[in-house]
Amino acid sequence: MTAAAPLSSPAATSPGPLEMVARRAAQHVVDFSLAVGAGCLSGLLAGLVVVPLVKWGVVPPVAIIWVPVVAFALITFAADLLNQVWVPLRRGGVTPGMLVMGLRVETLRGGAPRARDYLVRWLLFTVDGLLLGLVAAVSIAVTRRRQRVGDLVARTVVVRTT
Repeated sequence: MTAAAPLSSPAATSPGPLEMVARRAAQHVVDFSLAVGAGCLSGLLAGLVVVPLVKWGVVPPVAIIWVPVVAFALITFAADLLNQVWVPLRRGGVTPGMLVMGLRVETLRGGAPRARDYLVRWLLFTVDGLLLGLVAAVSIAVTRRRQRVGDLVARTVVVRTT
């Protein structure tokens, strides 16, 4: 019979591949839901503003469609950028989704990432998000430090805080 590993050992606190994939996926869902929610609200408000303008003849009727859609897209994009770059830069490497899931971003040396690191991670989500996030899930599952492509390039790692 073998003794259980003490709580302070790396084996006791290191998450398995499936656990980390699940935590990171849930974190991304929370963070992206916040961005999409902000986009929906802005699209709704833009629609409420443009309808009277169309009735008064100030803007063409096609504006009822494209103004809310453009507002939604721009605000969702800006909110996601803000949530993935500015918020963790100001809050010690933690986005709202990471706070909920008990995660934090660090450099490989254990320090706080710079704005450039967060920006690289955010830009490379275009690669990680391919095939509905399958690229990120596989990358997190097979790399030793549970990193997605954006983390590998930015030289960052997401660690558990709880």
